[in-house]
Amino acid sequence: MSDDINESTILMNPSDVCTLLGIKESTLRKYAGILKNAGYDFHVNDKGQRGYFEKDVIVIKRFLEVKENRDMTLEQAANAVISWVKQSNMSLRVIEENGEKERYNDDMKVLKETVQKQNELLEELMRKMDHQQRYIDQRLEERDRKLMESLRINQETKQQLLEIATAREEERKKGFWNRLLGR
Repeated sequence: MSDDINESTILMNPSDVCTLLGIKESTLRKYAGILKNAGYDFHVNDKGQRGYFEKDVIVIKRFLEVKENRDMTLEQAANAVISWVKQSNMSLRVIEENGEKERYNDDMKVLKETVQKQNELLEELMRKMDHQQRYIDQRLEERDRKLMESLRINQETKQQLLEIATAREEERKKGFWNRLLGR
């Protein structure tokens, strides 16, 4: 097998491949396992999840075509496809260095865009918080002003009541002395 054909850098998930090929995910897993047992390597990430490149989709599509021959078992069809892959000089490497670099650069670009969006959201949040704090400060200042006005009115009312009570007490005392003195 030769590694001189560049692989597609687009890595598809199983559901995308199933949609492209019109098969169920369980069928895809089964066929990928049979092809793997026949010697075909698929990309597997750190978590053991399989990913599919364009060349993998072509191989699986070819497998689907070959298996339609009722005289062949699935294993025989897989072996025939592996022979076809070897003869057609199709690369079985999962990821080339250039592909890794491009994917890394793409990942970095996505990460930078995400960080930029988060920064914009944080700035918007800070503006909203500043606006909210100004509103709270204004409302507290207004509340304090009204409270002080209420206390001032209350004190004035108490002072007036005290003056009235004092005046009545003096009137009452004068009335008592006037009655005593006979005036």
